[in-house]
Amino acid sequence: MGMTITEKILARAAGLDWVKPGQFLDCKVDQVASMDLQGKLVFNTIDTLGSDTLFDPERVAFTLDHQSPAQTVAIADVHAAIRKAAKRFEVKNLFDVGSGIMHVVMPEKGLVLPGELIIMNESHTPTGGAIGAVVIGVGQTDAAVAAALGEIWLVVPATIRVELHGKLRDSVTTKDVALHLMNLLGYERKAIYKTIEIGGPGVADLSMDARFTITNYCSDMGAKSAIFEPDEVTLAYVKDRAQRPFTPVRSDADCRYEEVIEVDLGSLEPLLACPHALDNIHSVASQAGKAINEAFIGTCTNGRFEDLAAAAAIVEGRKVAPGVRFVVVPASREVYQRALKAGHISTLADAGALVFPPGCGPCMGEHSGVLGAGEVAISSGNRNMKGRMGSPDSFVYLGSPQTVAASAVQGVITDPRTLQAAGKELAHV
Repeated sequence: MGMTITEKILARAAGLDWVKPGQFLDCKVDQVASMDLQGKLVFNTIDTLGSDTLFDPERVAFTLDHQSPAQTVAIADVHAAIRKAAKRFEVKNLFDVGSGIMHVVMPEKGLVLPGELIIMNESHTPTGGAIGAVVIGVGQTDAAVAAALGEIWLVVPATIRVELHGKLRDSVTTKDVALHLMNLLGYERKAIYKTIEIGGPGVADLSMDARFTITNYCSDMGAKSAIFEPDEVTLAYVKDRAQRPFTPVRSDADCRYEEVIEVDLGSLEPLLACPHALDNIHSVASQAGKAINEAFIGTCTNGRFEDLAAAAAIVEGRKVAPGVRFVVVPASREVYQRALKAGHISTLADAGALVFPPGCGPCMGEHSGVLGAGEVAISSGNRNMKGRMGSPDSFVYLGSPQTVAASAVQGVITDPRTLQAAGKELAHV
């Protein structure tokens, strides 16, 4: 019997010819990464372990992204401690304030590559699996051991296969695909400690930006990892970015999946995750007309170039509705610079958007647009639990950048298809 792409990558990392779900492995890692909230703890744990070196300073990275720039003295001290420790351990890749979010920056910098095993110290780590790598999130102790020794213990996960067919219709995006999958698999239910493998003929038309959106959302389905089989689109993306040699891997035709889910892309419509649960999924049309106080585009889910471009296309020639804060946070410096050159930042700002430096922004409710009691936000992010973006008495809806942008200019939750169909007469001017 053959192996899935995940099983093949883990077998290679463990020095074995064949592995199966449930098997315990001692694996060699290709890359380790942590970020500001956990990075200091990782360095502290390395010290506690008695190690004064990393397994390879070029394969351990740190990113200052969640609370960036620092909004308190305490956070500034954490950032300073990470910079000092990174210098002591000769870390080659410290992505400082303004570089962007770890899950976006690492693939951009060619530090997540097809066929590799990557360990990161953050919950949305499966995002990088869009590259065709096994990218697994762990706690601070496992991250510290991996950084010091270059090894980690893992259990081979079972794999759920998602087969994509057809093409997305206008104003329907892979955020809507992700929300559809969340509706099917549930929040931390059917996919716990499993790999979600995405493939099928519908993948060919999806850009890398689009693919990252799906793998990002799989983490909150409970998945240990998510992965796309690498194809021409993948290889074109990594060609000029790769920092080391890599070997793409694909699943065998006779591999075994725990479940196969078929998705007709052409049948999907714009969706929302409604308060206060990620799997409280409804159509945008069914929620249309609900008043909002804030619209937020950003995060490791939908803060990439194509997301900003799509939002700019909707708000061009329009104005943000009175009483609405429209917050835009590019996910990385590369995204920000591309959007600047393309004119998207100007278009968003002209419409009334507040554009912040690259980073996580208000996603975690710490800064750059937190919500007050009773306020309602529509966000392109990935979580909407009580208090996620500020007050526990606020409400967060999650949708695509197109849905967020359309809602920002209308002041109420708006199906982007109706706004585009109606034309400029709906604009607030």
